[in-house]
Amino acid sequence: MNPFEHVKNLHTKKRRWEDFNDEEKKSFNVFIINKTLSFNPNYLNIVNMVQNYTGLNQVLSQKEVFNLYYSLLPTKFRFYRWIKGAKTKKDKEKAEYLAMHFKVSIREAYDYLNILDKKTIKSIIKNYKNEPSRKIIQRT
Repeated sequence: MNPFEHVKNLHTKKRRWEDFNDEEKKSFNVFIINKTLSFNPNYLNIVNMVQNYTGLNQVLSQKEVFNLYYSLLPTKFRFYRWIKGAKTKKDKEKAEYLAMHFKVSIREAYDYLNILDKKTIKSIIKNYKNEPSRKIIQRT
């Protein structure tokens, strides 16, 4: 079972902890389950409470966390989108030009991508593409 199947099971309550085999029990990753549930704003208090007793403190076992969520979560299942980073290959190239232009790190240049409007970004990149002596130096 993957973590998303575990979360779905916590809502549908089709299988209890005792019904899982050893491999399925091992696949119950408390960190990922907490992260997945935290995308639902209604569960933030529950997840926060559980996280206080997991992780470095490790007071609760996987079984105890499962049983806690199993008893606390409602039976209505609603999937909340997994939030991922939005970096693309095009964004990386744009960030490299902005980093060179503003003399900042590429990490900081990603912030500039979010702040500046598209027209400004295009004009900055156009200036660098038109000057052959100012090409991006590829790092390996």
